[in-house]
Amino acid sequence: MSAMPGVVVTTATAVTCGHLAKVQDTPAQTRVLAGGAPLATALDQLVVTGCPGVSGSPPCTKVLWTGLAARVLVGGQPVLVQEIPPAGPVPGSGVCVGPPPTTPMVVAGQLRVTAG
Repeated sequence: MSAMPGVVVTTATAVTCGHLAKVQDTPAQTRVLAGGAPLATALDQLVVTGCPGVSGSPPCTKVLWTGLAARVLVGGQPVLVQEIPPAGPVPGSGVCVGPPPTTPMVVAGQLRVTAG
């Protein structure tokens, strides 16, 4: 995972796998919020639901988010950040697990809170 500045990802950030299936964030913490939604941290579980896969290949199952804030921690864990403001859809900072691996897409997210 790499440290980078960007807008903070929350549980309300709309993300899909490369096949356009929804990514559901199960937050590791629920106390620190931005825009009313918990900040996403390195401990969050990002699960892909409803991925059709490609040509009989197994579907995407989860997202490994690689964009982490270097200096902003919640509960001792770095928050997830998106380097390109999600005026969507734009490529996300990570990889979807599934054959072949795809890039997650950020469809919408908050633009007010940033982290470095």
